[in-house]
Amino acid sequence: MSDPAPVQRLVARHPVASFVVLAYLLAWGCWLPLLADRQDWVSWSASPYLHLIGGLGPAAAGLIVTAAVRGPDGVRKLVRACVAWRGRLGWLALAALGPLVLFGLAVVAARVLDGTWPRLDQFGASTEYAAMPIALYWAANLLFYGYGEEIGWRGFLQPWLQRRHTALTAAVAVSVAWALWHLPLFGITPTYRAMPAIGFVGFYLSLLVGALILAWLIITSGGSILVVAVFHAVFDIATNTPTTTQLIPTLMGAAVTIAGLATIPYLARIRPTGP
Repeated sequence: MSDPAPVQRLVARHPVASFVVLAYLLAWGCWLPLLADRQDWVSWSASPYLHLIGGLGPAAAGLIVTAAVRGPDGVRKLVRACVAWRGRLGWLALAALGPLVLFGLAVVAARVLDGTWPRLDQFGASTEYAAMPIALYWAANLLFYGYGEEIGWRGFLQPWLQRRHTALTAAVAVSVAWALWHLPLFGITPTYRAMPAIGFVGFYLSLLVGALILAWLIITSGGSILVVAVFHAVFDIATNTPTTTQLIPTLMGAAVTIAGLATIPYLARIRPTGP
């Protein structure tokens, strides 16, 4: 049997690079069959649920690298952060209700600007997973996209980068890795495939703003991955809800951009935590 110690030592010496590479490999390995299918490289069809499974890549990478670097105690700490709710009910309410309130305000604004009420009978539904019941889709969104991404990006990478950088610099660095992680989806999901090449710039800027808000949220909530996972899932559900106007996600994006920019002075003041 091969000795795992050299690999473990390599991961321990380069935890950030190891996490990023592993997060990409695990997710992209799930998404490659979908990409081949959507691009007509193969004659068979891949399950759309591979998109969901790939969302667990950052979480798996975060847990694996944490186990290699911090051992069982580090993994237990990361897992506890996934259910950390005591003393954080206000933050949980903000995470769960904030995107919904923002959606409601965008609906009213769209009514004023368009002169008609957008159709909302499909609120919370998914065009990508149309056969999935709404309640199951919400639960899957929380598990695969909320926890699947946030255990890695905010639970592992953000605090690890903050050891040597300000929270702002760390959040910007996370946004780059997070954006590039999505690249295969530009050949898979209909919304991404419809974007022109320049659309990736706007996409990155939206993730940059998201990274700032999520960094602020996990820091101010005392490191609760539960809080950021809930926010991530509910915001995704609200912005991807099928409606009869594009004004709603556009207005929500504008509001979130303002909120993200407002976090910059706070994040810039959070100094490196050290080893």
